[in-house]
Amino acid sequence: MSKTIGIFGGAFDPVHIGHSKLVSDIKKIFDFEKILIIPSGKPVLKNSHFADSIKRIEMLNVAFKNTQDVFIDDRETLKEKTSFTIETLREICKEYESKQHFSFILGQDAFESFKSWKNWEEILTLCSLIVISRPNFFISPDYLDEFKNNITQSSSDFLMKHGKIFFAETSMLDISSSEIRKKVYKKEFKKKMLEDQVLDFIKKNSLYKN
Repeated sequence: MSKTIGIFGGAFDPVHIGHSKLVSDIKKIFDFEKILIIPSGKPVLKNSHFADSIKRIEMLNVAFKNTQDVFIDDRETLKEKTSFTIETLREICKEYESKQHFSFILGQDAFESFKSWKNWEEILTLCSLIVISRPNFFISPDYLDEFKNNITQSSSDFLMKHGKIFFAETSMLDISSSEIRKKVYKKEFKKKMLEDQVLDFIKKNSLYKN
């Protein structure tokens, strides 16, 4: 088994250069058959500071249109109820042969709460985890020790079977989508946080201003 399918979920509200840089960096570490970018469904608290699902998908398409083997998957945005990671993974696994390897991509902050996720143990039977380092973020050694049998820093070992955890050292930028929304709203936005085409889309559609 030499290739994996990456699964990268998030709100992407908006997608920023940290997201695109992350994808670029991990593609240099693993030989991905493809990467599925899956925007989450509607936020529980909806207001004008959030973009709707259609706009978020359009921004993702704009941001990654020239990135090879990256596809935007809208399945979670089409659901009326909240989608859990385990449910999405079950769906995806059914769409492929049983021998296919899947890698779920998440940040260190999300990994720290991984054991609180619905059916987290089953998640590790359906995929492996690529944990992305975040600037100035620290994970307790005691917490890491709970996963000592899963953690590997060998990319070949990672691809052998599901349930492995690989910590990827990337040039992750310290940018948050919530910070961008606030800065657009307050007219304090710095261009370097977004790809030019995404910024143009936000301006054209007057997002995050009301």
